[in-house]
Amino acid sequence: MTNRAEVTREAIVAAAVPVFGRYGYRKTTMDLLANAAGVSRPAVYQYFPGKDAVFRAVAASVSADLHAGAAAAGATGATTADRLYRLLAVKLDFAAGTVAADFRHELVQEAGTIAPDLIAASESAYAALVAALLNDAPELDLLGDAMTAEEAAVLLTDAMVGIARSTATADQMRERLRRLVDLAVRGLTSRPDLQNGAPR
Repeated sequence: MTNRAEVTREAIVAAAVPVFGRYGYRKTTMDLLANAAGVSRPAVYQYFPGKDAVFRAVAASVSADLHAGAAAAGATGATTADRLYRLLAVKLDFAAGTVAADFRHELVQEAGTIAPDLIAASESAYAALVAALLNDAPELDLLGDAMTAEEAAVLLTDAMVGIARSTATADQMRERLRRLVDLAVRGLTSRPDLQNGAPR
């Protein structure tokens, strides 16, 4: 694929993200995707055999962007709770800001059918980021043999995904995530004087 062709393909994928978010999977058409990308419908078919292929490309692109953003966000913050919240909030903010509440459930269902391999890999990679952050937090006690960082990460990411799939407002979802993170950090903190991720 030439550089120009790659740029066009990436432009189609980038334009498709808000289209799927606004119309859901079922109501999105190749015409809508073409119009959003500023190309003809036949041009979209030059790069993708159909809507499923565009959707898979969107899933791969969004996952890569979310992981990069989450890694950067998780590296900042004064406390472990702040870093954990920021890491998890990247994916939550994407769901709240890009996907219409009416279509969140539909898009998750379609992703599970059309791109289950990509979704599984994405969820695993996100959980790995959370686990790495937990492992690097010296004040946390991961309950010895009862819970590993990886197990705690899966619980947190699953809970975050549940929040993201709700029809709550963006502010409500962020508040719920913050409470979840604070509760988790308190529960995993080994010393009472480190309940907020820093000595008191």
